[in-house]
Amino acid sequence: MPTFNDFLSTIKDDLLEFAEENLNEFKDELLKDGNAFVEKAKDDLKRWAEGLATGALSKADFEFLVKGKKDLAEMETLKQLGLSEIKINKLTEGVIGVVVGSALKTFL
Repeated sequence: MPTFNDFLSTIKDDLLEFAEENLNEFKDELLKDGNAFVEKAKDDLKRWAEGLATGALSKADFEFLVKGKKDLAEMETLKQLGLSEIKINKLTEGVIGVVVGSALKTFL
């Protein structure tokens, strides 16, 4: 059975791929902000990932819970670069999508 560390590793790989595809010129900054989000939400992600793995949470429940943590994705580094609010919001949604997708890939 996959572990939470497997999940974190998948997030790291998937986040790199997302950054290269969507903001390659600032991929390091996107990775920094994405990893900061994961770190801030880590305790909740661990609990929810366990629920997803055991079937206590559905895919939809897991996604809803992760989206509820959107405010933790502050994207400070990207904001300092002067990216538009629209672009930052799209990237924030993308990071959340990466986390959800990584969980599904790891546990289902």
